[in-house]
Amino acid sequence: MTSDDVPAPSLVTPVDAVSADGSAVTFVWSSVEDGNAYRLQVAETARFDTPVVDAEVGAQTAVTVGNKLPTDGQTFFWRVLVERDGEWGNPSSVESFVATTEAEAEQGPAEAADEEPVTELARAARQEATAQPFDFEDQIEKEKERGVAYEGVAASQIMGISASIIAVVLTAVAILFGWFGQVSQSAEGAAAERMQYRDIKQAEMEAAQELQQYEVVDEEEGTYRIPIDRAMDLVAREEYQQRQKPE
Repeated sequence: MTSDDVPAPSLVTPVDAVSADGSAVTFVWSSVEDGNAYRLQVAETARFDTPVVDAEVGAQTAVTVGNKLPTDGQTFFWRVLVERDGEWGNPSSVESFVATTEAEAEQGPAEAADEEPVTELARAARQEATAQPFDFEDQIEKEKERGVAYEGVAASQIMGISASIIAVVLTAVAILFGWFGQVSQSAEGAAAERMQYRDIKQAEMEAAQELQQYEVVDEEEGTYRIPIDRAMDLVAREEYQQRQKPE
């Protein structure tokens, strides 16, 4: 088995663009069998062109990075590589997080106003799902002891009420799963939008840098690139000199 065949670690936290204290971010991932060491990489883009953190951490699967990241709400991406027999295997999947202050990280994302009805419904469903089920047999025995019980309680009535309670609990569970699914989809969509925005800004910055620097395009042909401002100045100067020449 080669190093590329070694399974990649699974990233545990931080994930799904969660807020984390930028002054001390703790990264956790799963261990890999036969893996000798791990390598943590953190970057501003998902392409990891210029990693902010690129460090071997030995056999540790939980590492805290302090004073390396800002706390201004910038999104970062991270991944882990595993080493076996002196070679680094394929990287893990990429996860993202938002570097914020410690207070913002502890507070977590605020609930949106338009999600309040869903939240209230889910909270009510959670209360119903966690309520203790009503024990009819115990209740009947207690009422018999007090002399107020109906001796002829039909089994069909008990079964009908029990079925109703089960239906309520199943409905509550279904509502909870639906709510959690909506929250997860919203978080994934926000992370994807932030990633696309970062990539576009990176491409614009790289294009602007090329327009403002000198570079050899083809030395043998004598082709060179100069800043666009300098090129415009030279063209204007040549045009002016041509006009000044006597006809």
